[in-house]
Amino acid sequence: MLKTIRGSIGLTQEDLAERFQVDVTTVQGWESGRRPLMAVSAGTYLRLRHTLLRMGASVRLLEQLDVAMEADRFVGYVLGADGALELDGHPLATWVITRPFTDLIGWVFAGTVPGIFASTPQVSRRGPSATGPQLASDEQRHVVTHLRSAAEQAPDTVDGALLRRQAHYVVGFDSSSETVEWLAVMQRREQRLLRTDEWSPSWAVVRSGAHTLARTGDGEALSRFIQVHIEADETEIANLNYWAYWLGELGDPQVSDTFMTETDLDAWRGTRLLDHLATKLHAGNPYVDVVAHTMWSLINRKPEILDPDRSDTVSTAARRLLDEGAVSPQSRRELEEVLYALRIIHRR
Repeated sequence: MLKTIRGSIGLTQEDLAERFQVDVTTVQGWESGRRPLMAVSAGTYLRLRHTLLRMGASVRLLEQLDVAMEADRFVGYVLGADGALELDGHPLATWVITRPFTDLIGWVFAGTVPGIFASTPQVSRRGPSATGPQLASDEQRHVVTHLRSAAEQAPDTVDGALLRRQAHYVVGFDSSSETVEWLAVMQRREQRLLRTDEWSPSWAVVRSGAHTLARTGDGEALSRFIQVHIEADETEIANLNYWAYWLGELGDPQVSDTFMTETDLDAWRGTRLLDHLATKLHAGNPYVDVVAHTMWSLINRKPEILDPDRSDTVSTAARRLLDEGAVSPQSRRELEEVLYALRIIHRR
């Protein structure tokens, strides 16, 4: 991340070292990981951040550098973990992880470049160079083994469910058949803890598990989740609040999944969520059915977000998907109801 920020403002390692008044080998060490940036003092890190800001780095990228530090802390914790689970100190049991954090973890384990880099110039280097953060194969196996073990040991408490949910999601970046089978087994186990008519910490685990399995190519769990586990008003609100948090509309950090039902829907507007959902209404999206359902639910509860421009965008995306015919009968019905609602709004 530091290398990307340096490249975005056209600096060499020597330029940054000179401006920051350190030896060039220090900058090289930070960027290669030989000298982890996490090991520097808080004062040094803040001074580096301020230096980069004065030199023209974008605030958005600098915020992502903070997230990268959190990702490094997580990877370092897991690589150093050995033995019994410590629930109180585990990084996945102490906060609700965000989309930017997960994007960075996916970059490490799946090689998926975060979307924030789409318009960011990349640093070119002589000779072979890694295109992103990497772990050795034995380190990746250690991470997967640890997270599976942590999920299996986590107690049936609010914090334990948070750890299970997030461990399942991160493990899902490993596409091996063994991991996919393990995820399916854990999903069935979690469903046995779940009552279908109300929200619970296990509901949140089943929700994430269904999305993870869909990412691996198993859409059955996601279809079951939509049909069975998002039917009460409380669970509809929980689904919307989680989407709002995931996309940054609900910006406050959360330490427990209980925020899903404790947060009032009026705490966030919904326009960012609607814009995102409209871009995800396409047949190639493994989550397309839950996207369609969430859009239907959002418009039912927040019709005021449908200004003319958004209405046109949503209508176009919904009609295109219906023409493709690649959605479930429930999604088709819900998208037709969305289009009907849009026609009613335009008549007003």
